[in-house]
Amino acid sequence: MRALWLLLALFGAPLMALEPANVLVVYNDKMEGSKEIADYYAGLRDIPVAQILKISASKEEEITREEFNKDIWKPVSDYVLAHDNILCIVPCRGVPLKVKGNGKPEGSFKGHNEASVDSELMLIRNGELEIDAAIENPYLRADRALTLEDKLLVVSRLDGETVALCKGLVEKAILAEALTPEGMSYLDTRGLTGGDGYQQRDDTMEKTADAWKLLGIPFEHDEKPEVQDLSTLKDILHYQGWYAGGQTPKGPVKFHTGGIDVHLHSFSANTVRGTKSNWVGPILSWNATCTYGTVYEPYTVGYPYEEIMWDRLARGWQYGEAGMAANHLLSWQSVFVGDPLYQPYPKDWKERKDRARKALAARLAGSVDAVDEAGLVLLDQCVKLLAARAEEVKKASRQDAKAAMALFDDARFLVAGMGQEEWITSISKPFEEELKRRLIAMKLKVKEDLTDTEEMESALTDWKGLPVYEDLVKFRDELAKDQEKDAAKLLRKAQSSQKSKKWLRAWREAAEAAAHHFAPSAEEAKKLLEELKPNIGAVKEDADKDLKPAVDKAQKDFDRKKYPEAKKSLGIDWRYYPDCDQRKAAEALSKKIEAELAKGS
Repeated sequence: MRALWLLLALFGAPLMALEPANVLVVYNDKMEGSKEIADYYAGLRDIPVAQILKISASKEEEITREEFNKDIWKPVSDYVLAHDNILCIVPCRGVPLKVKGNGKPEGSFKGHNEASVDSELMLIRNGELEIDAAIENPYLRADRALTLEDKLLVVSRLDGETVALCKGLVEKAILAEALTPEGMSYLDTRGLTGGDGYQQRDDTMEKTADAWKLLGIPFEHDEKPEVQDLSTLKDILHYQGWYAGGQTPKGPVKFHTGGIDVHLHSFSANTVRGTKSNWVGPILSWNATCTYGTVYEPYTVGYPYEEIMWDRLARGWQYGEAGMAANHLLSWQSVFVGDPLYQPYPKDWKERKDRARKALAARLAGSVDAVDEAGLVLLDQCVKLLAARAEEVKKASRQDAKAAMALFDDARFLVAGMGQEEWITSISKPFEEELKRRLIAMKLKVKEDLTDTEEMESALTDWKGLPVYEDLVKFRDELAKDQEKDAAKLLRKAQSSQKSKKWLRAWREAAEAAAHHFAPSAEEAKKLLEELKPNIGAVKEDADKDLKPAVDKAQKDFDRKKYPEAKKSLGIDWRYYPDCDQRKAAEALSKKIEAELAKGS
C-alpha cells in the first residue's frame, strides 16, 4: 500500500477521488458512543478496521493547546505519518472541537493561535505545526483530486448532539449518494450594495446559484436583507444563507435526506453538540446531512467559500474534497461536519437516478425482476440500513405504538421522494389504524376551524403511497369546496373595504381569505394583500390600537393562571392582522397559553 501511494504521488492525481482506503476514523475512548459511531461508519463505508484509531482526550469541546498536542496531535500524526494511504481524517463525536487561544493578537491574524482541532489536523503532513496565525491553503480552488504530494489532509467529523444523530449522518449520506437527494434548495443572500467586504461576500455567495443551475435542481433565491425563517420554507434540501447569530424558527424545520445546509456566521460552529445556539448544532438537529462553520472569529476571508464548494459538488466531487478546495485558511477556524466521502451529484447522477431507485425498490421487495445495476453504488448498504429501520419499527409496534409511529415517521421521511413508496407501504401496515385515527382527528380540527390545516397539508406530502392517502385526498377535495364558500365571501368583503379605503378591515378580511389554503379564492386574496402593502404603515398603526385590548385582557388572565379564559380572551383573529407589535405579542402569548394548557392535559 505504501509503495502504491508513493507512485500515485509521483505520477499524478489518482483516477478516483477519496476511497475508503484513504480514511482514518478517530474516536475518543473517554466519550461514550464515540467508538460505536466509528465502527458504524467504517462498517457501512468498508473502511478497514486497522484504520480506526483510538485516542484518549477530554470529553469537552474546547481544550488547551497542551491537551491538543499531547492527546490528539501526537497519536493522530504518529499514525498518519506511518501510513502513506491516509488522505482523510474523520473525528467522531467526543473528539474535542476547538483549541483555546493563549497568544497575543496583533491585528486580524498575527498572534491568534486559537483554532479548530480539525483545521490543525489538516496540516499533519506539513511537519511541525506553526500556530501563530492562519496558513494559506495551497489547495484552495484546486481543480484536481488531492494527493499525498499536497501534504494536506481532508478532515470532516461525525458529530452532533447524540450518537443516533451522528450515525444518521452516515445513513443519510449513503442513501442520498445511492438514490440522489430530492427537495427544494434555498439561497438567502442580502442584496448588499455598500461596496465593502460584506458586499463582496454577498456577491460571491450569489454564485452558488450558478452551480444549482448547472445541476438543474429546483431552487429559490431570496435577496432581501432579512434572514429567512427556515420553518417558512417548504421541502428544504440544500440551504445557504447569512448573517445572523442563530435562529429560533417559528415552526419545525426538517431538511430532506442529503441536504448540505449552511449559514455563514462568525461563530456558527462554536458548538456542534448544542441545539439551541449558533447554527451548526441546530442545523444538525434539523436533519442536515452535512454542514460547516467556524469555531471562533474567522473574518470574512476565513470562512469556507460556498461558491467554490458548490461548484465542485456540481462537477461530481465528494463533500470532503470540495470543502478542502473551498477552505481558504488552515490552522484556523473551520470545521466540516458530515461524511467526507458523500458524493451527492456524480457525473452520471441523472442517468442512474431512476435506475438506482428501481433497483433498491426491487431488492427491498425481494423481486425476481432483474434491474440493471451496472454502475450503481451502495445498494448493499442501503438494503442493510433500511432493513434495520424496518425491524426497529416492527419490534416497537409490539411494545409501544407511539414510539413505533415515531420510528415509522422517521423512516418514511428518510427516503421521501426517493422512489421507495412500496417499502414505506410495507412497513406501514401496523399503523393503518393509527393513520385513520389521525385523519379523523384532522377532520375534527378542521370542523372547528376551516383554516386549521397545517397537519393535513403535511400529511398530503408525507402519506403519499400509503393506503390512507386516497381518503385524505378525498377529504381535501371536500374541504376545498367548503373553504371556497367562506374565502369567496371574505374576498368580496375585502375588495369592498379596499374601495372604501378601510385599510385595516381590508387587510384582515383578505388575510383570513388567504388562510383558506385549498380555496381558489385564496390566491386572489394574496394578490390583494400585495396591493394593500403601500398602506402598510397606517394598517399597522391601526392594528396595534385594535389588538391591544384583547392582548391586555388575555395577559391579565394568563398572569392569574386562568389559562382557558386567557385563550378565549385572545381568540384567533389576531392571526389575520399584519406583522405589528401587538400581533407579535399575541403570537408569543398564544404559545405560552398553549404550553400551559398542555401541561394541564
